[in-house]
Order: sequence, then C-alpha cells, then structure tokens
Amino acid sequence: MKKIIIILLLIPTLAMSGTFKNDEGKFGLKTKRSGFKFHLNFMDHNDHNFQYIKDKTKARAGKYFQRFELRDGDCFGDEVWSDCDTDRERVEFSTRPRQAPKGKQCYGFSLMLSKDFIDIYPTSTTLGQVHQHGGPTGKAEGLASFPPLIQIDATGGYLFFNWHELSGSATNVKDESRKHILKRLKEMKEVWTDISFCLDFKNKRMDAWVDGIKKVEILKSPIFFKPEGIYFKHGIYRSFTSKYKKLNNVKKIPTQIVFYDEVRRGKSIKKVDVNINPKLKPVD
Repeated sequence: MKKIIIILLLIPTLAMSGTFKNDEGKFGLKTKRSGFKFHLNFMDHNDHNFQYIKDKTKARAGKYFQRFELRDGDCFGDEVWSDCDTDRERVEFSTRPRQAPKGKQCYGFSLMLSKDFIDIYPTSTTLGQVHQHGGPTGKAEGLASFPPLIQIDATGGYLFFNWHELSGSATNVKDESRKHILKRLKEMKEVWTDISFCLDFKNKRMDAWVDGIKKVEILKSPIFFKPEGIYFKHGIYRSFTSKYKKLNNVKKIPTQIVFYDEVRRGKSIKKVDVNINPKLKPVD
C-alpha cells in the first residue's frame, strides 16, 4: 500500500516536466514555470537532433537545458509543409498555448552557441521565432511563404532581432526584414546569452534586451495584418541552404549545435527576464 501511495504522489510531478510523445506520436517537452503548457515538434527529428540534458553545472539556471544539433540533410515535414521541398532544414519546437495579438506579449530565452559554431551566411540560421497562426501568405524567392512576425537570426557574424514588416494583401504579402543587431556571434560561443523581447500591440511598439540591457526599440505596431494568434518557436531553422553551398562550391552544409535554457513567456518583461527580475525561479 505504501508503494502505491508513493507512486501516486510522484505522478503529478512527472507530468509537469520532461519529454513526452502525444497521441499522434509527436515529440514534445513540458517545463515548469515557463508560461507555456508544452513545446512540441510538429514535424519530426532524428535522435541526434535534440537532447534534454540534466547538468546543473552547465545549465543557465536550474538542473536542465536543451541541446539542438542540425546536420546536412536534416529536413522534415508534416501534413501541409515539407522543408525538404523548399530548400530548408530544421529541428524546432512550437509552443502552446498560442497568444492573442493584443496587449503586451513578452518572450525570453537563454542561448549558447557551441565552440565550433559556424556562421553559414548567406544561408540564414534562425534561433527563435514568433510565428503567426491564420496570418497572411505569400512567396519568398519563388517558394510558398508563411511569414513570421519576429525571427532571431544568426547570420553575417551577428545575432539579429529581425522584425518582418508586412504590407500588401493578405494573400500576396510583401515582407521586408528590419534587422537590429543584438550581439556578435563570436561572443556567444560557450557563453550563455539571455535574450528577451516584448511585442506591445496596444501601444504599438517592440523592445528587446540582451543580458538585461535594452538593445532594440521600435515605435511601430508589430502587425499590419491581424492573425488569429501568435506563438513562439525555438531550435535551429535554416532557410535557403543552397545559397551557402553555391557560394562555397560545396555539397554539404556544416553541422550547427546550439543550447537553450529558460524559455519563457509572460505579459511583462519582469515575467521573462531574470536579469531584470532576479526573483524568477528556474524553468525545469
């Protein structure tokens, strides 16, 4: 009887954090105190693409952190999209629940590049996105495109806050990238960097911080078209991989390894940035 009681007491704790597979076999991750219910890979990945590692000596905070590795040819798809057919590669998690595009929506995460991380410019490496559900559509370099609102891009030697300023029509959207420097990539190898930003739909502005220091202030509305909802994604996403191969006259693109921790959301910067609010408890 005592053994049964102990097991029952443990079940709620186990259900709150760690990796899992849903009813459709999709791989996901649950964490405590993140503001998200879960992160889910709606496509697929190989065993080498993701690890949930327990090591409090290496984590940004708490006991666990995430390791993503993307190799040449790591492309997948789902029922409506194929990275393999659209010159892309990724291992990426989407969060739930989605947020309404109103009020203030803030996101934060800690990021560390591996010591041998290679910048694959002119191919773009995205290390975080705020995407749209039910948003506008268009084309990018002749291929179908569903533009995000924000991308955190590692390219050309820098990490950028990339706001997609959209215009035109909802079915043939014009997409202009407005890139703002956050940090040099060489300064992010084997060192945790804290990234946070807020999209203020009410007051029509966007702000971003690096290690608690404000780096970006955009006094414009994040949206031109109002989507049904928005959601955060993290991992490694590479678009137009053929550009790197063509420029360097190679058949393969380099492996990239990136580490994540403390992925959060909230309605104020104090809910997502431990530098601004040291009372935040670790996300595990």
